[in-house]
Amino acid sequence: MILIIGYKVLSVDDGYEYEAPKIEYSEEERQHILKKEITAPIILWWTPFTGEPGRYRTCGTVQCFFTINRLYKDHPKTKVLLFYGTDMKVNDLPLPRHPHEEWGLLHEESPKNNFLFSHREMMLVFNHTCTFRRESDYPITTQYLESLEWLESTKYMVTTSKKNEYLSELAPLIYTHSDCDVPSDRDNLVRRIMEHMRVDSYGLCVHNKDLPKHLVDPIQGMEHEDFYQLNAKYKFSFSFENAICNDYITEKLWRPLMLGSVPVVMGSPRVRDYLPDNHSAIIVDDFKSVEELVNFLKFLNENDEEYEKYLQWKRTGITNKVLLDIMKNRDFGIKDTWKSGQQNFIEGFECFVCKRIHENTQRLENEEETLHFQADENHYGCPAPQKFDKFGNKVPHTYWHYEWYQKLHQAKAMKYFVDNNLSYSQEKFQEKIKEFHSDGSYF
Repeated sequence: MILIIGYKVLSVDDGYEYEAPKIEYSEEERQHILKKEITAPIILWWTPFTGEPGRYRTCGTVQCFFTINRLYKDHPKTKVLLFYGTDMKVNDLPLPRHPHEEWGLLHEESPKNNFLFSHREMMLVFNHTCTFRRESDYPITTQYLESLEWLESTKYMVTTSKKNEYLSELAPLIYTHSDCDVPSDRDNLVRRIMEHMRVDSYGLCVHNKDLPKHLVDPIQGMEHEDFYQLNAKYKFSFSFENAICNDYITEKLWRPLMLGSVPVVMGSPRVRDYLPDNHSAIIVDDFKSVEELVNFLKFLNENDEEYEKYLQWKRTGITNKVLLDIMKNRDFGIKDTWKSGQQNFIEGFECFVCKRIHENTQRLENEEETLHFQADENHYGCPAPQKFDKFGNKVPHTYWHYEWYQKLHQAKAMKYFVDNNLSYSQEKFQEKIKEFHSDGSYF
């Protein structure tokens, strides 16, 4: 029997707070699991992400046993422990770590959710990774892109002449966000643009226009056909991510591209590599100032021929070979995968790790050198957040900068205990954090 006692929030006097799951097992249950005959390598989700109590799954020509049951941690067939980034807790590492034990990370979400993985020290503890970064072992940069056919669709497109007519009641730009004051400081940039140009802001952030009631829900509303039709009426859509990191690209880019509303992009510094062609989006970082960006948007708004160059790809098709190749070779689906028989990226990553385990097993049997798998900061690492000052220049973002450095100190402490294979108490972890905290400054 597994008994979950509960969750307790532990607070330390230097401002660090984290949740500690307390789980107790009976010795009888533990011994039963350890003696259980499992005929395939075991992959254990240490964070109970999938809810899978235990089952075999075939991955191509090989098979693994997947489970969230922590009693399998010491089972002789357990090879890899997987962690879901958002749910990973600093005081819940499975230490000491067995010599043969490898760790894997799946973290598709924004660095805003957990800045731990923005740091080299944290990423070095993993052997297998699945993140939005192209450098990760199983990259899912296109996790929000349904298909190329969906992206090229002209179902919702509105002609430029019709968009011009809508300008009597609508602004040229639309902004729809309800997650406010985020690390990218996007709300502040929108406010500065609003000083020079009309923007319709429908979300809770910088709100100045109301959505119809049936579209207000930030999750269901954004996928509603009526919202698609509304968004498509706008010449431009702000595609501003909540955090800036290489290859972090969400539906905020893909949706306006699909709808035929030219995206104004602030997000991944490498976003060009994934655009349909080299003239399909406006990149904020290409402009020296807010005024320069606004002047260009005004120019396009008043010159239909130049504006329509940004929509030409919708008629001629996607020409970006990088994007075409990625989508051609992608082995996971996004929407209704259970209908199409496709695997989702979670299942894809599980099988990727499973195949790696079997490859090294085969190498051992053939008396060949086994492959060593090691993650590094390029598998996720994201820079410290910045904000826009009154002149539109980027400077350290005081609140989020502090949060980012807090996680750096936690990452250093975690790596110390992992490298030395030491279990630790709350007090020991706090002491180690303070050591690193006293060694550096925040800015």
